[in-house]
Amino acid sequence: MSEIPCPHAISCITFKGLNFESYVDDCYKKEAYIMCYQEVIHPVNGPELWERTQYDDVIPPPYRRPSHRPVKKRKRRAADEDNRSQTHLSWRGQVQRCSNCGGEGHKKSGCSQPKKRVCDMIF
Repeated sequence: MSEIPCPHAISCITFKGLNFESYVDDCYKKEAYIMCYQEVIHPVNGPELWERTQYDDVIPPPYRRPSHRPVKKRKRRAADEDNRSQTHLSWRGQVQRCSNCGGEGHKKSGCSQPKKRVCDMIF
């Protein structure tokens, strides 16, 4: 096997009287873990103690603006009104009318008059 067996497989192996450790891959055993981590990683000196080489220092790549649309963080001014869409109509400057009572300045959801019932309108 190339991995650790699942609990069901281990119980079947144990039920048959076999040693389940022989079914575990060597890389998962304790000996492999100890061999892997027995070496010590020694700390490195700071940049001021590094040896200078004949090559130029590595610098980061130049900054590029992201390709996606930038976020608008300012309010539009009067100069921006000329740049508006010519295909969509703005609601700015229009009088808002209620579809329930026909009054100005509010919508049907904020109307104080009772809603018209369909039964009253038919008869």
